[in-house]
This record gives sequence, structure tokens and C-alpha cells, in this order.
Amino acid sequence: MMMTTPDERVRALVRDRVIKPAEGERLLATLSPRPPRTGWRLALDPFERFGGEAAAVAGLAVAALSVAVTRLGVRFDGFLDLHTAPQVIPYTTALLEQVVVWPLPALLFWAYARLLRCRVRIVDFFGVIGLSRAPLALAAIALGLLAPEPPAGAPRLTPELAVSAVLATLCLVWFLTLLTQGFKNASGLRGARLIAGLIGLVLVSEIVSKVALAHLG
Repeated sequence: MMMTTPDERVRALVRDRVIKPAEGERLLATLSPRPPRTGWRLALDPFERFGGEAAAVAGLAVAALSVAVTRLGVRFDGFLDLHTAPQVIPYTTALLEQVVVWPLPALLFWAYARLLRCRVRIVDFFGVIGLSRAPLALAAIALGLLAPEPPAGAPRLTPELAVSAVLATLCLVWFLTLLTQGFKNASGLRGARLIAGLIGLVLVSEIVSKVALAHLG
């Protein structure tokens, strides 16, 4: 793939370990001086500021938080799924869910990028998937605290259900935004290969996670 901007060339050199991340940051500051991302800009795209290792550590923290949140009666039963459970799931099940919704999709995203590019780092994809799931963990906390019970009889909209639905939708959009920015940054892909790959990988990750969890019980 042909890089189109000096910034992209520098990021590719860092990604391919030709230069160190600190050297890459200095080159980027020289080529296009700009203040670091802060506030909502950082919340929507933290991957240009934090490397794959830092993002992977953050992803581990997100996974640990997600396991803790299951104590509120919530479970992550798919790459995109988040539901209340009739009872608190065992820790082993909660840990298995995190393996299926984090490292497994990370490997799928890495494999796709590896087929199209020669030097992508798997740690970057662990960082992308792990950190991108932070909004889902926040949505799980809200869902667990609100704990809306399914209404008896005919389905009806309750205040708790409405708030949960709005928060879940916003967090899902945030998650997909982070996933897009992170995948673009980690893979270096652009255009059709980025968009088609992202859509396909999200669908495959959802299917694979569902099948894996069904077989694991």
C-alpha cells in the first residue's frame, strides 16, 4: 500500500520498528506541529497518542473491570453483546467471556491485516480491541446499577429500560468509533480494504464469539 502523507510514513516506520516511538513522535511534531489530543478528541481516538503496549495494558484493565462488573448481574455474551443475567455468572465464565471477546477478535483483526500488510504488530491489535471495549464496560456498569427487569405481560417502555437503551446505544457507537480509529492506526489500511475489512471482521467476531461461548457453555 502506498502511503499518502508524511505522517503516515512516519507511523509506518514506528509500526515496522524501523524507528523508536519516541523518534516517531519527534518527527511527527516536526512535520506537522499540533497540540496533543485532549478531551473528547482523545476519547474518540487515543491510539495516535498511546502505543500498542500502553493500549494493551489498558485493555487488560478494561477486561478486569468487565469481570468485576459481572458481579452486578451483567454478562458479555458476544463481541457486541451485553445483557443482564438472571443470576450472577461464575468467575470462570466471566473470564472465558473476556477471552472470547478480546484476544480472539484481536487475533482475527491481526490475521486480516497480516494478509494485506507484511509488518503489523499483534500487540497493537490487542491494544485496539482491549481499549475499544472501555465504553462497553461503562455501559455494563450503568446497566448493572439500573438492572431493568423485563416487564411482565405485554412489552412496555419503562424509564429504566429507556435510559439503559440510550446509554447502550451511545456506548456502542463510541466502541465502534474507537475500533475504527484503532484498526486504521494499527493496520495502516485505508479506503475499501479498511471499511470492508472492519465490517466483515466485526460480523465474524460476533459470530465466532457466539459459537465459542455456546460450546464453552
